Amino acid sequence: MKRRGVLFWGSLLSGVFLPCLIVLIYVPGLSGGFLFDDSVNILENSLLSMPSLSWEHVRAAAWSGHAGPLGRPVSVLSFALNNYFLGSAPYGFKLVNLALHVLNTLLVGALAHVVLRVLLSNPAALSRKEGEVSGQGACVWGALLAAALWGLNPLNLTSVLYVVQRMTSLSALFGWAALLLYGSWRISMTRCTWRQNACVALVLPALLILSVLSKESGALFVPLLIFMELTLFKGEKNGQALLLGPFPLRRLCQAAILAGIALALWKLPSLLRPENFYHRNFTGLERIMTEARVLFYYLRLFFFPSLSELALYHDDFVVSKGILEPVSTMLSLGGLLLLTGIAWWKRKTCPAFCFAWGWFLIAHMLESTVISLELVHEHRNYVATFGFVVLIPALLTRMKGHFLRPARLLVLGFLLLSAFVTWQRAQIWGDPLEHAMFEAKSHPDSERANYQLGQIYLNIFAKTQNPKYRDWALEQMEKAMQSYQPGNAPLFGMLTQLSSSGSDAVAQERLVQLKKNLREGRPQISDYSFLASLADCRMSDVCQIPELEIVFLFAAAIENPKVNNRSRALMYSKLATYYLERFKDLEKAEECLRMAVSLDEDANYHLLLVELYLGTGRKEEARAHLDAAIRLDAHRRWHQRIARFQKTLETQETK
Repeated sequence: MKRRGVLFWGSLLSGVFLPCLIVLIYVPGLSGGFLFDDSVNILENSLLSMPSLSWEHVRAAAWSGHAGPLGRPVSVLSFALNNYFLGSAPYGFKLVNLALHVLNTLLVGALAHVVLRVLLSNPAALSRKEGEVSGQGACVWGALLAAALWGLNPLNLTSVLYVVQRMTSLSALFGWAALLLYGSWRISMTRCTWRQNACVALVLPALLILSVLSKESGALFVPLLIFMELTLFKGEKNGQALLLGPFPLRRLCQAAILAGIALALWKLPSLLRPENFYHRNFTGLERIMTEARVLFYYLRLFFFPSLSELALYHDDFVVSKGILEPVSTMLSLGGLLLLTGIAWWKRKTCPAFCFAWGWFLIAHMLESTVISLELVHEHRNYVATFGFVVLIPALLTRMKGHFLRPARLLVLGFLLLSAFVTWQRAQIWGDPLEHAMFEAKSHPDSERANYQLGQIYLNIFAKTQNPKYRDWALEQMEKAMQSYQPGNAPLFGMLTQLSSSGSDAVAQERLVQLKKNLREGRPQISDYSFLASLADCRMSDVCQIPELEIVFLFAAAIENPKVNNRSRALMYSKLATYYLERFKDLEKAEECLRMAVSLDEDANYHLLLVELYLGTGRKEEARAHLDAAIRLDAHRRWHQRIARFQKTLETQETK
């Protein structure tokens, strides 16, 4: 009877009360706007606006993404469906993100129950006397605590209210489901029928594939699954080695780890090539050293959440230029080695800590090591902190005597603090202006935080024509230019505003500076987006920059030897549009599009040439490029345009 009561109240709290609490805490943030990468991934992707749910439109939308090497079709399709059913307003996107976070919280609780059930059924796991086994109640309440600690922690907020990070939460959803399925199967495998085993064998890989197609970091759930097997189940069944065919499962897991290490070592030289870091403000070695500090920064944000330190933008994080620059680099590297050594040493007497630390490191293997990504993003901890939310209830179970009550009070205080800070952040994120002001105040050395606030002031000025907002915007752009390792964003922002307000002398000065940066400086991923926006601004006659200066800016960026071919092709294609719109220069437009095709043979560039040739009656050349576009459009992203051009070409050929 007591056990039923424990299960009932534990299920009620985890299944009803906790989701409702999470929703109440996050609701104030749903009124916020789109941010940062939301623009390029959602707002600028016209294929997400599906007119119907036909297979052609669904497929085109799913494969229309450019984020990551795989395009993340599952996440991109979810954006398209979101837009189709709930509209294009950010509220609907954030609402779906919140629903995913609630589901993930429930999955985290269920997976924590599986992990705790294994850990607490092992007397050695918590240094208990031989034969003493924790009861079902400890697992239920421990799982509830783990779910609450994870679901309410403010470090996870960006994966909810920053729309594009649905890629992270959706990938985690499938990954959690895969690990839960595997863990539950391993616990009950002796009672499973062959049909159940076959179902697991089919569903498990499907979930992992969906995780990877949501975001490439979903691939980490494979080593996490292997880690679970080795640390929790140890490749055994009823005390005997579990065999897969003639091979022991434990040996297969160990072989997979060795193969993974060998693959990583083989790929390491190519990942550390200097050209991979041309668009970053750090080298490969500097990134490795800096990430050691970043990992401890994440841990501080998780265990000691501070509203002023938590932020969307962390581009003000100081790069480690040497082992002692700053000295915390050496301390962090030493700390990683020390904690890893302790986890290995205590793997038998305290496997809960070994599990937590190992999980954290594995979950950061892709985004916090050598790949040339940005240094710091909070959403990278969405999966990584699971081990620690399991460790806390496991340690509470170990506590006894006079230490138990203070420990429980400490954990309760931590939980309440996390919930309160998350609620505060949600309140701030719910108002775009307040959010931008808070980020700029909390991170004054962040270029992006200052630029974001400046852009919001510019938007307000455009609506109200109140000159104080223009002045404030220019002030924020100046601050962005003086921030830690600034890029070109504030220059583009200032140039747009100055040119439209008639400040010719200052605008000319900024033009000269920007052209020099584009030609000689460090290329940035955002350069093309800013150049394209500036060209659109000029074509719409909002910006009064001399027409040829736009061409010179594109030319400066194209001439930079560190710019890769894909970026050059994008710039050439936009420059072709500009030549057509502003100068009606078909010859220059054709030249630019041919250059784009030669640098990056993309179906879209061929279609732009088809459109140009159809307009000038050059049917044979149009047919050749249309055939090339059909060949390249493997995912039928451009099927509508292709069909339209085919019809036009057939009409012209019959005349």
